[in-house]
Amino acid sequence: MKPFPWHVAALERLMADKARLPHALLVHGPAGIGKARFARALAAAALCESPVRGLACGACESCHWLEQGNHPDFREIVPEAAEEEEEPAEGEGAKAEKAKSLVIKIGQIRAVADFVGLTTHRSGYRVLLLVPAEALHPAAANALLKTLEEPPPATLIVLVSDRPARLLPTLRSRCRLLPLPVPDGATALAWLRAEGVEDAEAALASAGGAPLLAQRLAAPEEAQFRRRLLAELARPGGADALQFAAGVDRNAVERLVYWLQTWVQDLVRVRLAGRARHHGAFAAALDARARSSDLEALLALDRELAEARRLAVHPLNPRLLAEHLLMAYNRATSPTKP
Repeated sequence: MKPFPWHVAALERLMADKARLPHALLVHGPAGIGKARFARALAAAALCESPVRGLACGACESCHWLEQGNHPDFREIVPEAAEEEEEPAEGEGAKAEKAKSLVIKIGQIRAVADFVGLTTHRSGYRVLLLVPAEALHPAAANALLKTLEEPPPATLIVLVSDRPARLLPTLRSRCRLLPLPVPDGATALAWLRAEGVEDAEAALASAGGAPLLAQRLAAPEEAQFRRRLLAELARPGGADALQFAAGVDRNAVERLVYWLQTWVQDLVRVRLAGRARHHGAFAAALDARARSSDLEALLALDRELAEARRLAVHPLNPRLLAEHLLMAYNRATSPTKP
């Protein structure tokens, strides 16, 4: 496993003194920049038996085991909903789908207790990854805390997080923080173009500079949804909340919240700094809506959208949530203040 080009230097610096790696790392940064892949590349480098410039060689027995997914000194813990689906037994599909959890449970942490406590198979490091760390259930976080307080030797625990502030302070305090920034624009654009992403500049701007997120947002279906929603938000009279929300299903609500959030943030930026960050192609519409907007209401809506985005993965009623947010947007940007 190799890191993305913009993370190679950071990984080489970290692995320059492999013997002095901390027992726990909290890798954090914006979504969509490749933090999970960085963490897996770090695990590969720590486990590699013949590293090259500190990075995994890809050729030793340890690297082969890791590539095949059966390295005895490596574990990765993710929420059940993020695990690869196994073929359910006949008639059990709906039950299995319902049972999937969005959090990392205490049972998952307890299940690796023997792994952490036993001697390593290869007389080197053992590595435990948790992705994303903010998905830890409070009970699971407390169970992990016991390991962090008394870590066994040659153990590396890596937590990956978009939102480290949501972790228990006691967890954060026992980890070395490793922030990963957004790559520079030239590097990100070169990678997106090499991946065949059309209109890479617009996609990268929409993603706030995060290349992996830009790649996802540039997918044809996503681009079409974005154009429809932004055209609705750009309407002089405001969005037709009821009509647009009628077409928003459970799969679309998270995307709606994301695009609405970036649009509102652009409105705030236009009001305060005069220039949009995400949707420069809509500069004229943003300028017009910003002039008629209530800044305090926009900031309040941005906070509400941040909370809605956290809950959007399992909304109780996607249509009603979409209606509510679009109506709140209309109120915040209405030329006639109540």
